[in-house]
Amino acid sequence: MYQYIGIDVSKQTLQVYDGEQDSSFSNEPTLQAFNQFIQNKKRDNTEELVLIFEPTGAYSSTLRKYCIRENLKAKIVNPSQSAYFAKAIGNRSKTDKVDARMLYSFSVLLHDKDCRVPYDSEKANRLGAYINSYALLVSTETGVKNHLHAAKQEGSITPDLLALMQTHLEQIEALKEEILQQALVCIQADPILQRALDNICSIPGVGKISAIHLLYLFLKYPEANRNQITALAGLDPMVRESGTSLHHRMKISKRGSHLVRRVLYCAAMSSVRYNAEWKDLYEAFLARGKQRQLILVAVMRKILLLSHALYRENRLYEERGKYKKTQ
Repeated sequence: MYQYIGIDVSKQTLQVYDGEQDSSFSNEPTLQAFNQFIQNKKRDNTEELVLIFEPTGAYSSTLRKYCIRENLKAKIVNPSQSAYFAKAIGNRSKTDKVDARMLYSFSVLLHDKDCRVPYDSEKANRLGAYINSYALLVSTETGVKNHLHAAKQEGSITPDLLALMQTHLEQIEALKEEILQQALVCIQADPILQRALDNICSIPGVGKISAIHLLYLFLKYPEANRNQITALAGLDPMVRESGTSLHHRMKISKRGSHLVRRVLYCAAMSSVRYNAEWKDLYEAFLARGKQRQLILVAVMRKILLLSHALYRENRLYEERGKYKKTQ
């Protein structure tokens, strides 16, 4: 049996509900007051503790690391799941206390396999820092380009301002390249990671940027199977039908990493041009009347699962399903 504790994580506080009372603790690096609360719970209860909280980026990382350090089981709830659950139980208000109690109530949906000590990988964390910084620059670059295009259409931008913005774009591009090179240096420092990157890059059409994103995904979720990896990328199918009155075309869920989907889309576009096997597959589906986007999604899923297999089996890719083991 477990003693569940619901925790709403914010920038400054941990709002806690243990089934009996509400408590609030400072979300500071050592979690000293919260740790005393947990130690008292361990002393007063024979049941094993399970913490239930949502991932809130940097704000929940301290709590996550605390669970690892103290060997505490936790259930880190997907925010979309908890949002739907809150609606299902009739929550009309949204406060820290309400959310902590809602997360405590979420325990009714948990099974033993859902409760485990969180996994943490220093390699994944380092790689993730590069990926997130690179994604921020890509987003900024897109915003600046859109702004310039709109300003040019309106004719409101002066030559001096245009030159200044163009310089800014060049700086962003240089910074992107520097971050990419640092990420590659980080990978090259570890022979195992370098081999894994080479295996993924051996797929025609998959470049360094796509391979780094995929490697990060595999490092972060080392125990994920094929179905779980597909769901983590948001490429799992979503069916909507009910009787004969509701029957929508099957779509992908898009509930996983949008960054992974973005690089997989670019890899798929390249693969159907340079990979003879997939080019034939792409053209065959087109000839059968399949929509171009549906075919590309199928290729994205194929690249993802093949990359995962090459990563786990330490193999290089060869066309027509042939594989070669790396040395």
